[in-house]
Amino acid sequence: MATISRGRGQAAGGLPNLPVAQRSRPVLWWTTIGALILAFQLVVLTRWIFGPNYIPTAPGPDPLPHWQSVVFAVLQIGIPVGAVILLYIWVIRPWRIHRHLTTDSMIALAASTVFFWDMCMNYTSVSLLYNSHLVNRGAWANGSWPTWTSPNANKLPEPLLIVPPAYTALVFSQVVVILWLLRKAKDRWPRMNVVGTIAVIVVGLTLTDTLVEGLVLRTGVYAYPGGIRAITLFAGETYQLPLSETVLFGGFALGAIACLSHFRNDRGQTVVERGIESIKLSVKARQAVKFFAIYGAIHLAFVVLYMVPQQWFATHSDPFPDGYPSYMINDMCASGADGKTCPGPGVPMPRPAHNP
Repeated sequence: MATISRGRGQAAGGLPNLPVAQRSRPVLWWTTIGALILAFQLVVLTRWIFGPNYIPTAPGPDPLPHWQSVVFAVLQIGIPVGAVILLYIWVIRPWRIHRHLTTDSMIALAASTVFFWDMCMNYTSVSLLYNSHLVNRGAWANGSWPTWTSPNANKLPEPLLIVPPAYTALVFSQVVVILWLLRKAKDRWPRMNVVGTIAVIVVGLTLTDTLVEGLVLRTGVYAYPGGIRAITLFAGETYQLPLSETVLFGGFALGAIACLSHFRNDRGQTVVERGIESIKLSVKARQAVKFFAIYGAIHLAFVVLYMVPQQWFATHSDPFPDGYPSYMINDMCASGADGKTCPGPGVPMPRPAHNP
């Protein structure tokens, strides 16, 4: 695909061009982080697929309205098709032209796999629900993810035809749009500095994520029951949208991807590629090093900027709104003295006796 966004020399990218002898090789640290993260993800997903919890979550007795079943059918076809088309534009077509993965293609690929962290909102306490009428095989939590804390998280019905492809069609596409708008803004205000650039990215992605999620929540595909109502849009409704989600996920985590893409030196290198030119490797090996460095930066950003702080908001949430049907709760409210109460203020959160 065409370059998503590129800094203009040192002023835009902020990466000085030092002699090779003076350069460190931080790219190797980022590559190691990327390889370790990918290895962890493969272990967790393998344990899930070949374990006892790789089964669909039962919807329960409540019936699904007909209009929702129609919407779900459209989404479960449309989103994967959209993801395939975009991956062709962003990854396959540039590869066919250049005969290797471009930096933008690597960023698109790495960003499309961030769905792995999607369910981590429930790591310590349930604050994310999915509709179990969607195609699912539960979730890669209890029994698959070492140290997972909240009980029954494996019953979260991760929609396989919506969530993984949506991280391309509905999530990374936001980054592309904001970087396009940023280029237009810099054409209008060419003296925009680094702080202003980051502010545009963070605020812009917070707004786009609020818009996208606000619309999708109305379809009943998923819900954020565990929100702090003082900072939540439509608080108390089943489609409420905590602003902690849109700021952490959209502004910060997606913003990190956008910053990685935008801030480059005059060689077109991202900040995590520093020192790669001093490594004596074949072309293919250097491509692998570069990809894992980008992969590590993007996924670590989601862990640090989204997964970790989200735990505080999950454990400080207000009571769940009333009205969630059985196919949204999915027997996940394993809290309180009876083990069946949904999380909320003053509700004890049980911890598993043994973490696999």
